[in-house]
Amino acid sequence: MHEANVVVSPLWVSIEGINGVGKTRLAVALSGRLGAEGRLVSELTDGGGDGLRAAVVAALSTGRSFLRTGHPLTETMALLALKVREYELVAALPDPPAIVIEDRGVDTVAVYQAAISTCRFPTGGDTAAVDRMMRAAADRVYATAAAWRPLPDLTVLLVDDPAACERRFADREGRAMADDEQQIVARARRLYRWRAGIEPERIRVVDRTARDSDPAEVVTIVEDLVADAVRSRR
Repeated sequence: MHEANVVVSPLWVSIEGINGVGKTRLAVALSGRLGAEGRLVSELTDGGGDGLRAAVVAALSTGRSFLRTGHPLTETMALLALKVREYELVAALPDPPAIVIEDRGVDTVAVYQAAISTCRFPTGGDTAAVDRMMRAAADRVYATAAAWRPLPDLTVLLVDDPAACERRFADREGRAMADDEQQIVARARRLYRWRAGIEPERIRVVDRTARDSDPAEVVTIVEDLVADAVRSRR
């Protein structure tokens, strides 16, 4: 095969973190820095995409917040299907981008759906038991996803003080987080940290706690991580 005919798949970068951490602003800013090299895939609930994506999200939005319809396993399969489809759509492009920047990806589905699906089981306040159940559930989601599409080449896990995240959530939504939402987000935070601990090369943690006065610094840090990931593929 001639080198000119080889199509290199894009570097897939997912921006992750709990609600209110600022990942959407980061994804948009990073995409702007990358220019024509990058393609931004917006968060599923932020609109955009085609009719199929909109229809699935609309169906999942009829219940409670965080796309909870009361059927978490069905929700998980539907969200994973959309994430597989996003990968297929990019792969089918005649001139794919060098870098895909995804605002919430497979990691979100694994982490949040594991947190949500295990809320049904009483644990008597045993945090260790909760974590074991959540981690097993997340592992199953990751395994299912990996059977149909590659996991992101690089996941940037943005972290911040939980209270600051809650304030941003309230400013954006015009209301404070409900108790059940706080429980899900707290569980998601633990799961993200756990997964980053077992996949330190793929999931890179960026702490913005002391950097709110200079948001551009966070973008530069992530831009450097992306550049390193690009170089490592060569």
